[in-house]
Amino acid sequence: MLMQKNKRRTLWLLCSVLFFFLLLSCLYEPVLSKLLLVRVDKMLVNGELTYPPFSPLEVKPFGTDILGFTIFAKMIQGFKYTFFIGLFLSFFQILIGLFLSGFTMYKLGRVIILPVISYLDKLFTMIPKPFLLLLLIGPYYQALLFSADAIQPTANVPFIMVQLFILFLVGMPNLVNLYHNELDHLFKQDFASVSQSLGSSKFRIIRYSFKPQLTELTLNLLFKVLTQNLSLFIYLAYFELYLGGSLVMQLDASTNYTVTLSNEWSGLIGQNMNRLASTPWTVLIPLGCYGCLILLLNAIKRALVGGMQNQRSY
Repeated sequence: MLMQKNKRRTLWLLCSVLFFFLLLSCLYEPVLSKLLLVRVDKMLVNGELTYPPFSPLEVKPFGTDILGFTIFAKMIQGFKYTFFIGLFLSFFQILIGLFLSGFTMYKLGRVIILPVISYLDKLFTMIPKPFLLLLLIGPYYQALLFSADAIQPTANVPFIMVQLFILFLVGMPNLVNLYHNELDHLFKQDFASVSQSLGSSKFRIIRYSFKPQLTELTLNLLFKVLTQNLSLFIYLAYFELYLGGSLVMQLDASTNYTVTLSNEWSGLIGQNMNRLASTPWTVLIPLGCYGCLILLLNAIKRALVGGMQNQRSY
């Protein structure tokens, strides 16, 4: 009992940390943007007038990028986009994946849907997902630039919807296969056979009899898929396919600087990747926070699953 209380406290603590940073990020536009230092155009360093970028020692706590925008303010603003986009994408993948896998338990779904899903799962396994996403999203992005007559797109709904739709499709086959294998295993159990012999439909058995097993599996898969999606966001950003669009800033006659318009964390990492040697803090600090977010999500998952297993044991 004491161990269960400790796990609950740990879960509440971890969730409180996550909600605290989400609250800060949601308050950025109405409140914090007026209170925080957002941009430093120039400043005196050792008695000399200096221009950006500024290191964390010069502009605390995280320094600025090459345009003078503070990394701290950008990260606070972009955290909500990083988390909620990943969460909504993962949630709908899980929801549709569970629905389709339930349909594959029937003859029509087993004959029509399952072979297609299995083929796509094998295909997506052979082709690395980062390159697959580049092949699918890249041409649309180039067409968008061409149709805009060299005017860079603003943060727009159509582009992010195309990105999320492709990410959704790429992650679906593996999820459906995982759910299908779990359901196939559960339907071979004696209690499922007895329920079917008493007249229960497969849908009713899945909804009620398999609820404990599917709940635990869904929690594990939700956090696993969320972590995978967050990783794929970084791959997209590496190829400058930022979530929500991008803007090219011309620094001089020969130098362009592509920036993310949403300040989503993976975009902050990707836009400064080419300047890792000259301004390492612009990449390493967002990357470190990204890693901490993934570790926090995994810790929440372990606490949730552990709590469910303890409740079942009691």
